[in-house]
Amino acid sequence: MANNNPIALPSNYAGTVKVTIRERDYYVHMSAPMPMMPLDDLEKALKVNRQLIKDSQEKMREMFLLEAFEYAAPWAVDYESPTQDAIQAHLNISMLIPLINLKGGKETYEKPETLNVQTRLELMRNTAEKAVFMDRHMSKYNTVNAAFGITLVVLLLLSLTLI
Repeated sequence: MANNNPIALPSNYAGTVKVTIRERDYYVHMSAPMPMMPLDDLEKALKVNRQLIKDSQEKMREMFLLEAFEYAAPWAVDYESPTQDAIQAHLNISMLIPLINLKGGKETYEKPETLNVQTRLELMRNTAEKAVFMDRHMSKYNTVNAAFGITLVVLLLLSLTLI
């Protein structure tokens, strides 16, 4: 069957890679790590890139909070930097894990690292937005107070039925 998807997903992760996220094109230049790079340096680079992904996720969350609830000016909302960083880190991870394993390391892909870069970044943006909405929703309803109130009501009902 032919793939009729009009959006081309990046599959070659060397050279300049074009990734489209929410109708905006991002260009990232990729080059493979040096072949003689020691295993320890490759493992350190993998950790740094995984942390960069986490930091980018948090920054996306902060930007959506600014945009949706604090009504920040459009020039103050910066999705581009964390998106570019996350694209770069994701592609680096895709190159680092096979190299680490070739040199005798034992690294495995985490679930989101198995996705193509475009799908992962869309997922990161959606997750950031949902997290902000969940935080806002949960702050309206204090679950500790609700649990305490329900416990008191249950204790009152039990004491009335036992008397």
